[in-house]
Amino acid sequence: MSYYDNFSVDTDKILLDVYKAGYVISYIAMTMNVIVFAILCRKTLLSPATILMQGLAAADFLTALSHYGFEPLFQSQYICETKKDVFLYNKCYLPYPYCSMAFHLSVLSFTFHTVSFLITTCLGIQKVVAILFPIWTKYQLTNRKAAICCVGFFLLSISISIPRHFSAWFQQGNSLNNQCSFHPIGDGVLQYSSIYYMMLQTILVTCCCLVMLMSTVYILYKLLTNKFRGRITEQRRQERRSVKLVIMILVVFLLTEVPKVILYLWWCYEYITGHFSTKMTRGNEMSSLWLIRRYENAMSWLLVYFTDIVRGSDQYRYVIFKFPMEVINLITIVGCMSNFVIYFLMSSKMRNEIILLFRKMCNYCAYERESKQIKDTTNSTDEEIEMNQIDIIGNKHVYDVERSWTNRMGNNCTYSIGINPTPGIRDCTKELENNPVQDTGDNCTKKKERNQIKGTGDDCTKE
Repeated sequence: MSYYDNFSVDTDKILLDVYKAGYVISYIAMTMNVIVFAILCRKTLLSPATILMQGLAAADFLTALSHYGFEPLFQSQYICETKKDVFLYNKCYLPYPYCSMAFHLSVLSFTFHTVSFLITTCLGIQKVVAILFPIWTKYQLTNRKAAICCVGFFLLSISISIPRHFSAWFQQGNSLNNQCSFHPIGDGVLQYSSIYYMMLQTILVTCCCLVMLMSTVYILYKLLTNKFRGRITEQRRQERRSVKLVIMILVVFLLTEVPKVILYLWWCYEYITGHFSTKMTRGNEMSSLWLIRRYENAMSWLLVYFTDIVRGSDQYRYVIFKFPMEVINLITIVGCMSNFVIYFLMSSKMRNEIILLFRKMCNYCAYERESKQIKDTTNSTDEEIEMNQIDIIGNKHVYDVERSWTNRMGNNCTYSIGINPTPGIRDCTKELENNPVQDTGDNCTKKKERNQIKGTGDDCTKE
């Protein structure tokens, strides 16, 4: 059996605006986690605790990316149909293949969020062990073991969520509006991907929250007792800051996870008691598919069927329940973003490293700008030198041409005198007049020679 992939929003489409706010917060969270991860890679800060924090930053980055990272793309593809006969109700959907992309991202959001709370729990346990057994922790808890823990948590979460990616397949629907339809692959895979996985998720989140709560209480107790009192040294001061940092991370994570844990526990109770099979009008298959594809929508409908918190029609109550479900998602993303704020406020080393990083970035930008200016100035100077060289070469060429022309004119005049004495006298008369001092003697001598040949010599004698 196939089902159409659609979801309901309010008439004013405020829920779509909530999605927009979600991707803005997600991009801020992703940027902050990238900065934290890059700074913690420095050798001066490398330790088992910082390696766990690096794994937490990577998990939070991937959680924010899979939740709302592709929402700008989806916002341009949403198609909404107004239901005029229903109050506060619009049906929206994503066309194929965007619906398939949204399905896999929904599965990945659970996967990476599981890694996030597992690493956070491990961070609290590591700090408790460091307080109880400081010498053992110093020599036995190495960077390699911390890295193995992070990789192991990623592999564990991915391995238990892989079947969810293959629980349904999508295709373009037969309707003219290009609505996407999806089909369950098999009862066994579908049952694990929805029911058993949700139970496993509930057990993991509940146990991690309990461990984090006990760790937070114990660390806070040791912080307020004589454990950290006495003569204040630099090492003791750093230890106190580290403990406060871990406490803040655990408290914020508990505040963001408790609403989701309560919802998980309520769902498990309703399923174990058999209320789903007796009250669900469309069968367990549909509810199972929606738990995989659109968890928030499925839980909103389940709250409509099994609670009487809000009065009114089913559609109205569904839209009302949808808002707190999306708020829980936004709180999760804010929790992913909060680690950066906690690190910045509680760790002086982190603040110094962040300030140093931004200074290097500013210096690099200034260096690039100055290099560009110097390059532009050099190019301009080279162009001016080339133009001057061209002018000099041009002037020299003109001068050489003029000088060659003058020499050629003088040679032509002498040549014409030697060949045609009489016309030569006429042709060179003006030149003799223009150069009386230089040319007179030479021309007279030549005239005497010619006249001696002809038998006359009066002209030069008279002159």
